[in-house]
Amino acid sequence: MTEQVKKGRPAPQVEESVQRLTCRHFLMPIIIILMIYGNVVLGTAETQYGYYAVQRQKNITSVVSASRQSLCEANTSSIRFKQQQEVQSETANWSAYCHLAQSIPVLLMSLMVGSWSDKIGRRTALLVPTIGLIFKSGFFALAIKLEWNIYTLTIAYFVDGLCGMWISLIAASYSFAADLTKYGKSRLFGIVLIQIMLGVGVTIGALSSGYVIKYLGFLYGAVLVVSVACLLVLLIIFLPESVQTTEKLTSISQLEYLKNALSIYIEKDPLRYKYIILAVVFALNVLPSIGRGNVQSLYVMNSPFCWNAVYIGLFGALISFAQTIGVGLSRLLYKCMSKRAMIILGSISAIAYYLITAVAINDVMLFISAMFGSLGAIDAVCSLIGSVASNVLYGATVSINDWLIWAVFGGFHVAGLLLFGLLLYKEAAEKRKIEDNTTEDVKLVYVVKL
Repeated sequence: MTEQVKKGRPAPQVEESVQRLTCRHFLMPIIIILMIYGNVVLGTAETQYGYYAVQRQKNITSVVSASRQSLCEANTSSIRFKQQQEVQSETANWSAYCHLAQSIPVLLMSLMVGSWSDKIGRRTALLVPTIGLIFKSGFFALAIKLEWNIYTLTIAYFVDGLCGMWISLIAASYSFAADLTKYGKSRLFGIVLIQIMLGVGVTIGALSSGYVIKYLGFLYGAVLVVSVACLLVLLIIFLPESVQTTEKLTSISQLEYLKNALSIYIEKDPLRYKYIILAVVFALNVLPSIGRGNVQSLYVMNSPFCWNAVYIGLFGALISFAQTIGVGLSRLLYKCMSKRAMIILGSISAIAYYLITAVAINDVMLFISAMFGSLGAIDAVCSLIGSVASNVLYGATVSINDWLIWAVFGGFHVAGLLLFGLLLYKEAAEKRKIEDNTTEDVKLVYVVKL
């Protein structure tokens, strides 16, 4: 303790020093938008190209000449419908393998990125996922041009995961905002600004992806993403470094950081069980949110919807816009209801989204379901495994009933809601126990006084 504190006077607060903002710092919002844009456009094209490539490998000549259309047949007794289900199933399985190759390295990367970005700098942390995007989109373009087997694309997914994907981008972006702002309202504004830029990037990417595929095709769409990623490299080079450090990145520091990240799950603590339950609730809500992306593209390409790339892009943009509105509404709802009530409301909203999607028989019902999902938007930084599980499940159930996957997604949210209810029940029981003990103490004091 300082002498001032000992004498009863508060110690002076140390002013948090931050860099002075320059015009070059405002390159960061552009970098975020372009990075997300490239990932969204490429991700949308990958699933649709996989669908087309499976058709080509099966030598389905009726649609091979129309590379931007899906095989769609509503008559369940026709041979064409059976071919359609086979293509759906095989494409979903291929997508599962690709995301498995991507998820293993990126899950490890997500645990380490918080520590090594402080050592190597924010610009380098931004360059790594950009290089991954260049490799993935370039590999994708070569695979299309040379008509490689689609399973070779797992190499591109693995390298992209090894580079951290958009997880490294988000982590570096939030760290960049923290470096340039002081604790309090200014830092909160910086974080909110990043969230807005992420939403803008997703919306623009989804909105334009259909038109990119329609007018440029898969090959030149991938070349466009390569060009965007190369532009990103130039912008990152001109971006000022926001952290200065002389510490070196060592294997010991990485192991220590990994140990600290996992310690909260294994160390004895009276609040550990609450944290674990909330982590499971979070995972149950996040897994379907992440997994639905690729599955949704396959689902709407199937009968009775038979959507093309433009419709898929517009629908993705609507979902992104609705989620952005949901984030805004959550801030308003926070003023008039508790956090617990907001979690319950968000889960109910997500359940409604999946149930309406499962029973949808026309385009209008699907667009209505997107609006129901707006309050269920949840950050999905550490849940990429959902992409693998959802594609495997869809591939296994599409020939039975293609709506089963949406019922399962809704079931995840129901399970999370029930588990959260269990946590609330235990909290209420603990509160009653404390109140009962307090009452007994009061009675004892009263008896002693008598």
